[in-house]
Amino acid sequence: MTTGPASRPSAPPAAAWLERVTAEIARGRHVVIHGNVRDLVRWDRSFHPLRTAVAGLLSIFGYQLTGYYDPVDGLSFVSPTDQHEFHRLAGGDPGGSSGGSSAATDRTGATRGRFAAALRDAPPPALTNPYDAMAAVRRVLRQPTVSSAFLVDQADLLLSPPDRGGDAERRLLGTVARAMTEAAQSGPLRNLLLLVADDLAALPAWLYRDRPYVQVVEAALPTFDERHVYLHQQARHFHEAAAARKAPEDLRVLANLSEGMAISELDGLWRMSNLQKIPLDEPRLLMKRTLFGPRQDPWRRVRDRLDRFDSAVGERVIGQPVAVDRVRRALTSATVGIDFVADPHNAESRPKGIFFFVGPTGVGKTELARALSEFVFDDETALARFDMSTFAEAHSAERLTGAPPGYVGHERGGELTNRVSQRPFSVLLFDEIEKAHASVFDKFLQVLDDGRLTDALGNTAYFSETVIIFTSNLGAAETYGWLDGGELPDYDKVTAHFERAVREHFTATLGRPELLGRLGGGITVFDILRPEFVDRIVRKLLGQLVASAARQGVRLTVDERAVVTRVQELMRRPEALRLGVRSIRDALDRLVREPLVEHVFAHPVQAAVHLSVSRHGAVIRAD
Repeated sequence: MTTGPASRPSAPPAAAWLERVTAEIARGRHVVIHGNVRDLVRWDRSFHPLRTAVAGLLSIFGYQLTGYYDPVDGLSFVSPTDQHEFHRLAGGDPGGSSGGSSAATDRTGATRGRFAAALRDAPPPALTNPYDAMAAVRRVLRQPTVSSAFLVDQADLLLSPPDRGGDAERRLLGTVARAMTEAAQSGPLRNLLLLVADDLAALPAWLYRDRPYVQVVEAALPTFDERHVYLHQQARHFHEAAAARKAPEDLRVLANLSEGMAISELDGLWRMSNLQKIPLDEPRLLMKRTLFGPRQDPWRRVRDRLDRFDSAVGERVIGQPVAVDRVRRALTSATVGIDFVADPHNAESRPKGIFFFVGPTGVGKTELARALSEFVFDDETALARFDMSTFAEAHSAERLTGAPPGYVGHERGGELTNRVSQRPFSVLLFDEIEKAHASVFDKFLQVLDDGRLTDALGNTAYFSETVIIFTSNLGAAETYGWLDGGELPDYDKVTAHFERAVREHFTATLGRPELLGRLGGGITVFDILRPEFVDRIVRKLLGQLVASAARQGVRLTVDERAVVTRVQELMRRPEALRLGVRSIRDALDRLVREPLVEHVFAHPVQAAVHLSVSRHGAVIRAD
């Protein structure tokens, strides 16, 4: 692997959020740092733990005394000199002399001198109690002679809101608040307190809100440039790194695909590279293995099976050849990977397929989603259905990514992000999307554009292995007039009608025309149920009934012609055509399934049954 100066990436010498901390310290403000605080931080053109980076920053400012506190290790200092200076400032000089001329006085003075020397040489007292430690810090910050700065780590574990703790917790909280308000000016510097918290919501808001002497700064995830530089520094650790022919490009790809990852997580890339023997020359495979684990990739099998898609799925979704063919073509495009994109690596982070199924009710939209899940993942349970009628309120959008900090359920994360994190290879079905509140679409924009979504806990879910399907009945009500009037329009007229209904909904009703652009060619119109397909649908459902009876130990034979004829008669009514396949299923329920269940219950010893229907109902006999 060879990388010259021209190919070496660059990044600012310090993280942008750390530069903001620098500005706030210069203004004499205490700082609350939250967010990505357990990660390595870009500082002085390298990457360090946050404590090391802050120590370097404080040394540049010229603070004479720097200390650290966390609930586990208590107080600690850079050097023993700082430690002794802290205890001197916090408790005063224990030595002293009262003078005197008598021998007794001389002996007393000598004793006191030896005692004072022993105190000076003894190790300073350990302040393990949080209140004692913070009270001592408060005394040091209050003095103006020695410029002092203290970093309190895990402050969200240390400081509880007043309504959640007892008297001891409230006393500690008050001590920290007073330490910030009483901090003295020491020359050009103001004595400083920095609070570090993983979860800002766990800190009492009144401690920093509307306080002109306190500023909150979020430790952000690393930028692309920071990730790129770090990966370049770690490049030698990758499997067969020395043989990489285009390492600069491969590292750029990894930096691009790793958006949303912390610096410390990037080490997982070269560790996975060595564990799975994946060279740096295969950055996309390496990222996939790192994010989703060393599992079998179902998308690799899809390409070999696509020639069977029409027959396999067409047997389940009857009467929708255009919809089935459009899904097949989209899957073909996803497996081949050729598209109009400036950066192909950005394209690979987006979902494998994005569809908007629209059409009358009961014509196979959900069934096609199930069939797709079964075909791609060999598992219908890979389908996750979200009923969007339950997302009709503005606040309900937060359910997808989790409640905001401070709200009930925040710690549980989001319904959508949790699902994708647990099962990244999924079909995501958002049913009746038109019933969702407009704010829900803001979440979908990020998924459709970037292929990722971050929950309220800061965890990122990746959608690159998913298929996303929206279903809608927009425009279906108008089709009832066609059917009631005996009109059966051709598919072109049906398509034009539903596409117009979708455009009007997004542009006029929602005022969000940009969503149409994200869907692209994914709008798939489902045809109305046509009489010529009733025969096949009935026979398919009867086959399912026969298989179900066999699983219960009953050998069932059916007079299919008689059943089909009777259902076709019922489906000539406009009100039946409105509900599509649901009407057929309801008719079979009354004509076949319910009488069969009653017969089997009344005759449990009959192992073989023949069923037919007439105008008077079901005819069942032992076979």
